[in-house]
Amino acid sequence: MKTENLFEGIPVRGALPAGEIPAIYSDSRRVTPGSLFVCLAGGRFDGHDFAADAVRHGAAAVLAERMPEGVDPGRVLLTDDTRRAESLLWHNLTGRAADGMLKIAVTGTAGKTSVAFLTAAILRAAGHRVGLVTTVRAEADGVQIGLGDNGGSSVCDIPGAMTTPDPEYFFGAARQMKASGCDALVYEASSQSLILKKTSAITPDAAVFTNLTPEHLDAHGTMEAYFEAKASLMRGVERAVVNLDDPWMARLPGMFPDARILGCTAEGDPAAAITATRIEERGTDGIAYLWQSPRAAFRVRCPLLGRYSVMNTMEAAAVCSLFGADPDEIREALSDFGGVPGRLERVPVPDPDAPAVFIDYAHTPDALRQAAGTLAAMGPLTLVFGCGGERDRTKRPRMAEAAQQYARYVVVTEDNVRGEDPDAIFRDILAGMDPAKPYALIPDRREAIRHALGVTGKGGIVLLAGKGHEKIEIRADGRHPFDEAAVVGDFFRERGEQNT
Repeated sequence: MKTENLFEGIPVRGALPAGEIPAIYSDSRRVTPGSLFVCLAGGRFDGHDFAADAVRHGAAAVLAERMPEGVDPGRVLLTDDTRRAESLLWHNLTGRAADGMLKIAVTGTAGKTSVAFLTAAILRAAGHRVGLVTTVRAEADGVQIGLGDNGGSSVCDIPGAMTTPDPEYFFGAARQMKASGCDALVYEASSQSLILKKTSAITPDAAVFTNLTPEHLDAHGTMEAYFEAKASLMRGVERAVVNLDDPWMARLPGMFPDARILGCTAEGDPAAAITATRIEERGTDGIAYLWQSPRAAFRVRCPLLGRYSVMNTMEAAAVCSLFGADPDEIREALSDFGGVPGRLERVPVPDPDAPAVFIDYAHTPDALRQAAGTLAAMGPLTLVFGCGGERDRTKRPRMAEAAQQYARYVVVTEDNVRGEDPDAIFRDILAGMDPAKPYALIPDRREAIRHALGVTGKGGIVLLAGKGHEKIEIRADGRHPFDEAAVVGDFFRERGEQNT
């Protein structure tokens, strides 16, 4: 792309290189001749320290916040914020594809993926062709698209899915969506991505705020800082949907009085524009409730499990109503909704005497409590969970408390220990376990799952929590394939062979 087009909207000091820039990199190891290297300062490394390496690998120019050492000043362009600049660069390089689409961003601690999938389903029912970027996957008009070997990261050494991809992959996905005829883009906006300004080149047409519970405090420090990161999504946004039943999210209308904000409640908040009443939890048949707003009242039925699905469906319907979705389209999309991979996903089992088995991504105390509470209402619950290594230690004993609140039997195991000592993780978890309640510690997750299946009989329920859609286990030596549904299938196939 011609340099002047690539740098559109980016204030720089220095002479733009003549001609074209074919590629952009923020990892000096990936630099190719003639490319632009962007210096990003991170928690562990600072790209300014690798600028000279990038030039030796052929970078034609360096974009930096300060003059890097060992680089000819004539090759350096200075700007005040390289992270925002990187987002704009990729937006420009991909032809500003996202500009022509309706854009809806979803943020919060839990429920982001479900709300994003629900929103996409309603928009499709209303006649839109939808692009989707979520923790689970990215799609262009219903067809899954890839986000690179590192799951949407330009600099991550250990591949894995990211809630919000780096600009290279996010805006690359937008370009694929536009080429597929998509006119709407629904995406999850994580707190980290908002701080790192990954998508700051665009302003969503509407934002959805689900809830806020303790998570990522290792990165944010305090709940107030975590909330401020989430709230930053509202800057420049004119329309939003907010869960007023969450005390953190309920602060947003007062903070942004000039925005059109629809408040949702399932608990009778009088300030809400949209209310759910006559709520029914129908076990394995899902939920039902009466939707009420100033403009419409209608009965909603959805196969999703759990009371928390009421708010998820309300918010998705509310944001779509801002863009013309009518009650019939909303009802149809919600009643036919096929679910979200790894979110209370039922694993089919061939044995009629086997327990029901569910997989869920729940990896915070609140999410685990909600998933376990939903399933425990249907039968005696055996719960398998662990906590990630090199992540927030403070939540580990609270995860144990949440697990034992509803499960009759808990199995503690590994869940992406990364480079941390597994025994240290287990000690933190066990500090929150009530020794008077039955539990087991089985470090190997495969054996933990097999144990849970073996001790749970007909009429019981097994919840495999924490991994959800993930098909890997991350340890110090890298990632290893791990499919929980396959482990379940193998267990019952082997048991069937032994009984024949």
